[in-house]
Amino acid sequence: VFEPVAEQTLKGKALPVPAWRALRVVAERGGAGRSEQLEAPFIGRQAELRLLKEMLHATGRERRARLVSIVGHAGIGKSRLAWEFQKYVDGLVEPIYWHEGRSPAYGEGVAFWALGEMVRRRARAAETDDPRATRERVEETLREFVPDDAERRWIAPRLLALLGIEETPAGGREELFAAWRTFFERIAANGTVVMVFEDLHWADSGLLDFIDHLLDWSRNHPILVVTLARPELLDRRGDWGAGRRNFVSLSLERLSEDEMRELLAGLVPGLPGSAVATILTRAEGVPLYAVETVRMLLHEGRLEAVEGGYRPVGDLSRLEIPDTLHALVAARLDALDPAERALVQDAAVLGRSFTLAGVRALTGESAEELEPRMRALVRRELLALDTDPRSPERGQYRFVQAVIREVAYGTLSRRDRRSKHLAAARYFESLGEEELAGALASHYLDAYRAQPEGPEGDAVAVQARLALKAAADRSRALGSYAQAVVYLEQALTVTTDPTEEAELLERAGTSAVPAGLVELAESYLTQAVERHRELGDRTGAARATARLGSALLIAGRPSDALARLEPALGELGDLVSDPGVIELTAEVARAHMRTGDHEAAVEWAERALRAAEAAEVVPLVAEALTTKAVSFGALGRLREAVILLEGAIRLAEERGLVTTELRARVNLGNVIIRDDPRACLKVSRGALELCRKLGQRNFVDYLFGNAMDASLPSGEWDWVFEAASDPLILELAPAERISVTMGLVLLSACRGEPAAQHVRELEALVGPHSDPQHRATVEFVHAWTALAEGRLHEVARHAAAAREPSYGAEGAYLTARAAFWLRDAEAARAALTELEADPARGRVPRAERRTVRAGVAALDRRGEATGLYQEAFRAWRELELPFELALSQLDFVTLLGAGETEAARAAEEARSIFERLGAKPFLARLESVVGLAPVREAGVGRGSRSDVPEGTTAPL
Repeated sequence: VFEPVAEQTLKGKALPVPAWRALRVVAERGGAGRSEQLEAPFIGRQAELRLLKEMLHATGRERRARLVSIVGHAGIGKSRLAWEFQKYVDGLVEPIYWHEGRSPAYGEGVAFWALGEMVRRRARAAETDDPRATRERVEETLREFVPDDAERRWIAPRLLALLGIEETPAGGREELFAAWRTFFERIAANGTVVMVFEDLHWADSGLLDFIDHLLDWSRNHPILVVTLARPELLDRRGDWGAGRRNFVSLSLERLSEDEMRELLAGLVPGLPGSAVATILTRAEGVPLYAVETVRMLLHEGRLEAVEGGYRPVGDLSRLEIPDTLHALVAARLDALDPAERALVQDAAVLGRSFTLAGVRALTGESAEELEPRMRALVRRELLALDTDPRSPERGQYRFVQAVIREVAYGTLSRRDRRSKHLAAARYFESLGEEELAGALASHYLDAYRAQPEGPEGDAVAVQARLALKAAADRSRALGSYAQAVVYLEQALTVTTDPTEEAELLERAGTSAVPAGLVELAESYLTQAVERHRELGDRTGAARATARLGSALLIAGRPSDALARLEPALGELGDLVSDPGVIELTAEVARAHMRTGDHEAAVEWAERALRAAEAAEVVPLVAEALTTKAVSFGALGRLREAVILLEGAIRLAEERGLVTTELRARVNLGNVIIRDDPRACLKVSRGALELCRKLGQRNFVDYLFGNAMDASLPSGEWDWVFEAASDPLILELAPAERISVTMGLVLLSACRGEPAAQHVRELEALVGPHSDPQHRATVEFVHAWTALAEGRLHEVARHAAAAREPSYGAEGAYLTARAAFWLRDAEAARAALTELEADPARGRVPRAERRTVRAGVAALDRRGEATGLYQEAFRAWRELELPFELALSQLDFVTLLGAGETEAARAAEEARSIFERLGAKPFLARLESVVGLAPVREAGVGRGSRSDVPEGTTAPL
């Protein structure tokens, strides 16, 4: 009867409540299940449990991701609250997909261990399964939950990499996170997903980042994340959950005296008042203290088990109870016979949970000798045996409470710790599992720390370094970059070899960059360069300098990067084919491009390309192609730039170089926007979709900026407003929201909607002392807003301020339009002169120049004006830019009147476009021109005069 019920349950099918209860009973009877242990009444946490229930049902009903963070000291009841919540979930008929995973105390946060446990649980795979069995179970689970075959092929290798079964595929952290997130999203398509992360204070930083990622990107999926942690988590992440609308924090406080009395009465009815008073005084509201006290009395023979609880059978008038929970647990351990106590200490070295094989490795005893003693420790409720058929740790033992393991470990002598940690390390090493790299490294490190002196200490230091480097590689491969830095920093503490020190410094600096620790990266890479030079390692010096330059470029310091890169290249340039020098050359090219010296950038990029092609360093080929193309675009060689960028994108796609691909797509948009804005929009929107799929935000602000710039003339205004409310955009850091806010200001002004709030936000984002490009952005926005709102005399002033360094031609074009509407021929001619001198190539600049030439001809009353305007209209139609077409038609009607047939036709087409776009200010201006109604410039003379020249009938 049990097997088909279990099979249905394991596949997440909804079962009637009796079936769930039957399953739990059978599972618990399979071994030392929880029902066989001392079970305290659930006291004082009903409000928290009720909140968890409400969050669960709200998550499913509203299809929103939520985080409930439960924080409390050891023994306060976090795990018990989660267990009560699981019992409630088990009784529901609706499909709930339960996942739980624990972050082990060993391995300094073994990379993504808790997440791996959740995947194993869902796939019904045990940690002891061989790789083939695990792979089959993962693939079966994917077939069940992921309907799309291509998506299954994408997710599978990334789940297997998480489990240490396969090498990590190309694509980096963002693609790993995206695949793991997508897996749980597909499960959530069938019902609410619950993810309970236990002992999160032990988690690696990468796991914390993944939880953030999941909540950001899966916000429209019914996923309830529950985290259990001690307050130390907030020491590591003081901003944990801060600012999230989908975040609830529960701080578990100590129980009141009445609640503690109720707890004791439920455990031991009839416990003497003096004993109750003593326990209450010592416990200070910590429920685990009361439970541990009862366990101690039970094993001393002063309590006995009866149906429904325990009853006093010995003298309880005087209780000698330690003052603290740790001391109480230590007293319980001291009461064990020496062999049992030693066994608990050995188990504590292995961690919170462990296998019998692991204990055998530390003790040297057989399973037949160990099993009776292990069962005795289970009966004493120090250990438990995991018999849950859904658990990846089934068949393993674990400490009933983490504090028991901590106290037991603390009683080991330094000498014993060294020998036990070495035995544990060799046991984990014998398993050959990549997933255990962090645990292996920490055992070797702790063995070294226990006794670092002497030849044996030196030998252990070597093993620790090797294990720590492997753990760093594992963390970096899975995208836990900050954790990789931690392992490498630990490796530096156990090395005295200068060559190895240089390598570790370089690796730590390289890992710190994607972790966002740029200052730390600069420090480590600077030290690495110095060590390589001291050792005479010119190749290492070149490579470390290149990576230092890259870190400075990422930090937005191109001049500082050049100051480091160029002297190094002067010293090392003779090593033309050395990979480090090729990388250095490519970074010099990029730094020149970032500082605006495009001739030099092209020259250095060409050198890098020749060397990289010869050495077949494909990633550097793609990067150097992108740099060269950007500078070609800036130099007006647009077609070459486009061809190079398309080639770089194709090469990056083939090799899984996601960052390089996105960088090339950003720059392709930059290059083609002045020749084909619609193509730019297509490229940018496609890249944004890729960012959404991968959970990648590094280039979103640039891509959105390109898409927004292309959307304005293209008339794709609705898309901008929709995109601005997308989670991809909403969660950008303030400094990355400048392009987004700029787009909202421009389009709000163009639609006649209040833009003041967005303007204030933009000013706040840019700040009073921002870099010149950002200030130019603000001035350009002010110029556009002034044009839309009819403050025409302000347009030229703001446009002039925006011309350097970013908006020269665009500013001149805006100034020309304001001059037309003001009938200021002198200002219009000056703007035309500036446009004619601008070196920018492409169809958009040509169409702009045609439009302004036509306007100047109209102001000069030359007969060719109408023909010039017709040429401009054709250019805008060919580019499929309706807003620019309508604006130029508004210019035409404004300057030449609406009486002629051509003008009337232009006015009608412009009206249709403005109405479709909702461009109310420009529609109003057009209607005033066609109707010959005077339009006053807003804010000039408070309406005391008209800007219509005397003796004319046309407005303005």
